[in-house]
Amino acid sequence: MKVWDIYTRLWHWLLVCGIFFQWLSAEILDDQMQNHALMGYTLLGMMIFRLCWGFIGPEAIRFSRFVPSWHTLTHYVSSSNKHIHVSHNPLGALAVIAFIGLITMQAISGFFMDDEIFFTGPLYNWLSASTTSLIAEVHDIAFTGILLLIAIHIIAVIYHRFKYEPFIITAMVSGNKPLANPYPTLATFQLHLRAWFCIGLSILIVWLMVNHLPDWLGVEAAFY
Repeated sequence: MKVWDIYTRLWHWLLVCGIFFQWLSAEILDDQMQNHALMGYTLLGMMIFRLCWGFIGPEAIRFSRFVPSWHTLTHYVSSSNKHIHVSHNPLGALAVIAFIGLITMQAISGFFMDDEIFFTGPLYNWLSASTTSLIAEVHDIAFTGILLLIAIHIIAVIYHRFKYEPFIITAMVSGNKPLANPYPTLATFQLHLRAWFCIGLSILIVWLMVNHLPDWLGVEAAFY
């Protein structure tokens, strides 16, 4: 059955590429800070899209369908015979929430950053120097958290691939799982209409944050 729609799968793999570029541009390359910032805005838009998609997207990827209760989470962790979920399992659901939270924090903190050469964030001059310095530390810590979460995620996926779900990796490529999908599916037109609404909303919010939020807050921002 088709579980992961094309937009969810694209979101997943574009996120992989985006995080890799952020690591590459921050740690290896010396002249990509402007593109690093642009990618940060893109990733923020992707997080907004996923939040929106988690409410109006296909049933299988809605937060209401896979975010676990405490009982569900503890039962899954303690059970020796793991039940295969149509959507994310409880631990996978926590990983999704953690990724969205950390990447959003990382992207928004970038608004307050300044590398003194290529880039000054749109909200760099809004707060005091000490607060801005603290946000810069949060930016570094959040990215370390993202890398750690990626490592845990990869290990968990490989473990589940060989222990419980041999199709877990291919499902994020094809979108299919050999399970009965109990959730109603969206008609093709509805799927694309809702997805592009979420995409348009995400672009609009990020554009407003970058181009108009400094003015609304009374910040004279000079950024690239």
